[in-house]
Amino acid sequence: MYPQNWLERFAVDDQILGQAYEQLGAVKRSWLKKLIANLYNYYGREEVQEKVVSLTQGQGLKSYVQITPWNRLVCVIDNQFKAANKVLAAIMPAVMTGTKEIIVIVENWEENEPPEQILVGLELMGVESILAMSREDILNFIQESENNNALNGLFYLGPKQILSQALGQKRDYFFWTPRQIKLAGIVIDASKEWDIDVLSWANPELDFIVLGDRKEKWPQNFHPFKGEKESFWSLDFDVLFASEKEFVKNRHISLGFGPGQEGSWIWPDLDKALFYQRRVFWK
Repeated sequence: MYPQNWLERFAVDDQILGQAYEQLGAVKRSWLKKLIANLYNYYGREEVQEKVVSLTQGQGLKSYVQITPWNRLVCVIDNQFKAANKVLAAIMPAVMTGTKEIIVIVENWEENEPPEQILVGLELMGVESILAMSREDILNFIQESENNNALNGLFYLGPKQILSQALGQKRDYFFWTPRQIKLAGIVIDASKEWDIDVLSWANPELDFIVLGDRKEKWPQNFHPFKGEKESFWSLDFDVLFASEKEFVKNRHISLGFGPGQEGSWIWPDLDKALFYQRRVFWK
């Protein structure tokens, strides 16, 4: 178990959370709420979270299977990581499977602005333990958790891999860090209405390559594509914002969203089955 003073000492102050909620504004909060609802519907909450099954199989085999959700997930967010949709998408499967405790640690932002959308998103999702720590304290916290067998899963979200390198490779828990994402393709034409401001706000780490004839003043992370259309589709996009038809046709692209999903995200490799402990006995 964690010493209680860790949670009390490093908990993000309610005043900071309240300020973040007000400053983010109603429109952006509504996009976060939409994403939470979509993730909830996509994953679905398990009606039965703990199962014990005893079966008699062929040739006299008898099996005993016990399935229980994780006791504790710790999610560390690097201070350069700004995208709430990526955080919520990482945590929601744990929520849906009934993980008993979810602790999110935001690396101290120091001179940077507090990650308002992340703090608000976590609150809207119902995460109760939100901590702010220095990198040294984070490593000490994880080390103590390891020593007390108080971890089932550790997630690290950030553009750097310093934390994973510092922890080494010998772990008795599930460690996950998302694949690096940088390049997004977006198709602009008369049949699709995109909220460009939301795309830019929700995905500050992405560089958008725009295919289309629309002329406008694009946000800083949007870049009109210059070249033949065929060359656009040969780019190694991490995510595509386009029609379902275009996504299905380009099989090398593994993740895509249509109009109306500008603030959305999902990590396809995070399946609910990962968040359970299984015990099996044969006799």
